[in-house]
Amino acid sequence: MASIPIEKTRNIGIIAHIDAGKTTVSERFLFYSGQTHRIGEVHDGAAVMDFRADERERGITISAAATTFAWNGHRLNLIDTPGHVDFTAEVERSLRVLDGAVVVFSGVEGVEPQSETVWRQADRYRIPRIAFINKLDRAGADAVRVLGQVRNRLGANAAFVNLPHGSEGGLDGVIDLLAWNLVVFDSSTRGQRFEAREIPPDLVPMAEEARDRLVEVTAESVDWLADRYLAGERVDSKDLRSAIREATLSGRLVPVLCGAALRDLGVQPVLDAVCDYLPSPLERPPSDGHHPDSGEPERRPSSPAAPFSALVFKVVATSSTDFHWLRVYSGSMTTEERCYQPRLKNRLRLRRILCLHADRTEPVEEARCGDIVAVQGLRDVVTGDTLCDPEHPITYEPIHFPQTVVSMAVETRTSADRDRMFEVVNRLLREDPTLSVGTDEETGQMILSGMGELHLEVVRNRMEREFNVVAFFGRPRVSYRETVLGRGVGKGEFDKRINDVAVSGRAVVEVVPRPREMGDRSLPPVEVDVSRIARALTPSLERDARDILERGCTSGGTHGYPVVDLKVSVLEFRHNDPPDLSVPLLGTLTLALRHALAEAETRVLEPVMRLEVRVPDDSLGAVMRDLGARRVEIRETGLEGGFTLIRGLAPLSEMFGYSTQMRSITQGRGNFAMEPFDYQPAKSWV
Repeated sequence: MASIPIEKTRNIGIIAHIDAGKTTVSERFLFYSGQTHRIGEVHDGAAVMDFRADERERGITISAAATTFAWNGHRLNLIDTPGHVDFTAEVERSLRVLDGAVVVFSGVEGVEPQSETVWRQADRYRIPRIAFINKLDRAGADAVRVLGQVRNRLGANAAFVNLPHGSEGGLDGVIDLLAWNLVVFDSSTRGQRFEAREIPPDLVPMAEEARDRLVEVTAESVDWLADRYLAGERVDSKDLRSAIREATLSGRLVPVLCGAALRDLGVQPVLDAVCDYLPSPLERPPSDGHHPDSGEPERRPSSPAAPFSALVFKVVATSSTDFHWLRVYSGSMTTEERCYQPRLKNRLRLRRILCLHADRTEPVEEARCGDIVAVQGLRDVVTGDTLCDPEHPITYEPIHFPQTVVSMAVETRTSADRDRMFEVVNRLLREDPTLSVGTDEETGQMILSGMGELHLEVVRNRMEREFNVVAFFGRPRVSYRETVLGRGVGKGEFDKRINDVAVSGRAVVEVVPRPREMGDRSLPPVEVDVSRIARALTPSLERDARDILERGCTSGGTHGYPVVDLKVSVLEFRHNDPPDLSVPLLGTLTLALRHALAEAETRVLEPVMRLEVRVPDDSLGAVMRDLGARRVEIRETGLEGGFTLIRGLAPLSEMFGYSTQMRSITQGRGNFAMEPFDYQPAKSWV
């Protein structure tokens, strides 16, 4: 595949709600492309892309897995992402470096809460995408209903490019609206063989209506096609395919395909659509960043001729070494050359460059523009760091991750166990940016914080099984936050003699609330403004000041919880310029911030989740009473697929153990999904 040109490279991700069939689709991709010789099923614990022990035990994807394979003369770099809300950061960092996405929807459940989350993430990075409606062989599946949800709930300009032939147990193929034939898949060969037939006469009117709708929707986004459509001309398949590609690349169209991956129906057309409609690295906009020293804007075109630049988007910690996953945005780099890391100001050598195949790796000699590879031997490099040409430095925008919502206390018996635990936790922190660690000042316990109960349970299992940590783990609890109620100004002064040197400094800090839209977590939790004193600071001193103030907000406000949604401005900063500035800098800024927060007063916030519950009608009353007792704010109810759908907002503190309660009330027939929505004033503190 090294000889495949960059214009035939596709960097794609599989994204969806949990249990929509992402990994099942990925396994078929590998099988039909010849990358694997047997299909690994998720329910058997044999999926190639779910290779970790905890993934195979639970039957879900926990960590994004990458692989590379060939299809129809194209090279596809594929990342299979998790669907569980606790691991949404894996989707975030994958979409940050991908060029296109395949969004999988269940034909039964349709658009679910995490479907909306991953769709918004793809919108944020302007990722072109195609959709695959899966599980159309199941009872209650309805492709037309799901297409309507994609259009109405996600706001997508979506249209079928093929239609399911048959329904539920009678599903045997798809009607291709461009090739204008019926493709029937042979189940005895696991879908490897298929036959193109004429569309049955009784289905031709339905297919013609769907094709006309596809032309109409595409013409809304492509001017030259609109002219021909309005003139009443017949659009041939070649021109229509070209127009669909143009509209998809611009983000104005989402082609929708149908099938049932577990029954090996309709997967090859998805691979064809990836090659036909999704972009190569050359067709993506240039990558924007800034000069690490001057701060001036910098841009790198997606070109092999441009200076080398890459972003570290994932770190994988194993018991023996760390692997750093890179997306190369421009140029190329070999193991013989040195690259530059602007944050560390170090020159590094990529000693081993590896092509990823799930849990296997294959050494390659060069990382080229458009490649997604792993490297070893990068000490102190973390997620979000940029690697670049030393003569043409650039820093890309780091990846922003959501705030943690659940915490767990950890303690050990001996000091040796504690040292081992700290070593392992530091490695896990490099791998997982959504994991954070602190110390309870009253008990001295380590506090691990994550995205949910399952997230912390997975971390605990890894510490015990993979890294042999001996420790006691507490029960998960909610991670609260604070925000300021008004303006506060504080000052800090430092005046001492240290080693016969007079060291003095003075700082004045202002804090004010920073409003944002409800549920919008795109802004960083704290904004630090040093513009009023910028002339008095060197670049390194400015970075230190920002870091000190951000850490000061993280260490807690009046109630001891991290402070969010505020702007911190340094109004004054003076020092007597001693040899070591760290003492007055730390002392005056930290003290001034503490006084400013006390004057502004703070309010405690609790995490609130967006909740969606599907229940049978005979259990609706009991479920509604239970939700009322849990302080759930019901926003919407409706009927969907024979179930009642309830949507609302729920305080996370009230939802621990809800899975067991839901199964008990509905006799196992109901289900629910949650995703983080916002931090809102905690009722018990108001």
